[in-house]
Amino acid sequence: MDIFNWKWELWCLSNKTDANGDSLWTKTFGGTETDAGNSVQQTTDGGYIVTGTTSFGVFCDVYLIKTDGNGDSLWTKTFGGTHHDKGHSVQQTTDGGYIITGETWWSSSNGYRDVYLIKTDGNGDSLWTKIFGGTGIDVGNSVQQTTDGGYIITGETESFGNGGQDVYLIKTDGNGDSLWTKTFGGTSNDYAYSVQQTTDGGYIITGRTNSFGNGGGADVYLIKTDSNGNLTTPTWDCIGGSCVNPGTGLGMYTDSLVCVSNCVPTNIIDDTNTNTPKIIKITDILGRETKRKKNELFFYIYNDGTVEKKIIIE
Repeated sequence: MDIFNWKWELWCLSNKTDANGDSLWTKTFGGTETDAGNSVQQTTDGGYIVTGTTSFGVFCDVYLIKTDGNGDSLWTKTFGGTHHDKGHSVQQTTDGGYIITGETWWSSSNGYRDVYLIKTDGNGDSLWTKIFGGTGIDVGNSVQQTTDGGYIITGETESFGNGGQDVYLIKTDGNGDSLWTKTFGGTSNDYAYSVQQTTDGGYIITGRTNSFGNGGGADVYLIKTDSNGNLTTPTWDCIGGSCVNPGTGLGMYTDSLVCVSNCVPTNIIDDTNTNTPKIIKITDILGRETKRKKNELFFYIYNDGTVEKKIIIE
C-alpha cells in the first residue's frame, strides 16, 4: 500500500469537561481525510491552542488551531513541505506566540524523518522553523520554553546514540539554534514523550524503554539531568558489592552476579538549607574509610568537623 494514499475517517476532536469529568462541550475540526489533535494547552486569554496533523495544506501538514474559551475556532494555520509533517506538542510562549515540535518527512536534506521546531507569533504566523536530526528517524514529541528564553525538546533519534531508537534531548536558544544535544538509552528502542524544566534548572524526561527494566516488554523510563543535559549520577553504598544498573543508575550484585536495584545513596544530602552539614567520609572504628555494613560500627564524618556514630542492626 502506498503510505501517501491512505485515508482515515478521523477528525480533530476537542472536548471540554467540568471538574467531575462531565462534558461541557465538544468541537470537531478538519476535512474529509486525516486530521488529528496531539497536544492542547489553555492560553492566557482563556482560550485554547491545539496542534496535530491535517490533510489541509499541501499534503499532510502540521495543524495549529486557536479557539476561544468555548472551543470555537478563531484561526487555523498549517505548516509543512511536500510530504508528511506532524505537530506533536505545542506551548504558548512568554511573548504570546507559540512553539511547536513534531516531525517532518523528507522536507529537509537531513534524512528520512527529522525533528521539526516551529515558532509563531500570537496570530500563528511563522517566525522561524528549525530542523534537527541525521540520516535516520528523528522525532520531537515534547517542547517547553525554558527560563533563559530558549527551548527544550525531547523525542527519539535513530541517527545518534547507542542503537535502535534512543531518547533525544535538544536545547536551543531563543532563536531555535541548537546549544547542545544529548541521547539516552541502550541497544534496544527507547523513547521520550514529555520533558519539563525543573526548579534546579535541570530537566526531567519520561517515556518508555526496551533496553532496561524488568525484561517483560517496555518499561516506564524516567531521566533526570542537570542544566547541561548531563545525568545527575550519585555514588551509592550497596550491600553485597556495588554495580551500576543501567536502567536506574544504581544497584547491587546478588550471589548470581545479577545487578539489581537495592542501594542507598551516600552522597545525596538535603542541601536546601545551606547550613546543613554534608558527609565527606564514612570510616570504621580505626578511622579507615569504609562502607556502611550491617551489625558493624561506623562513623559519618561531616564537613563541619562533627562525627556521628552509626550502626545498622539486621
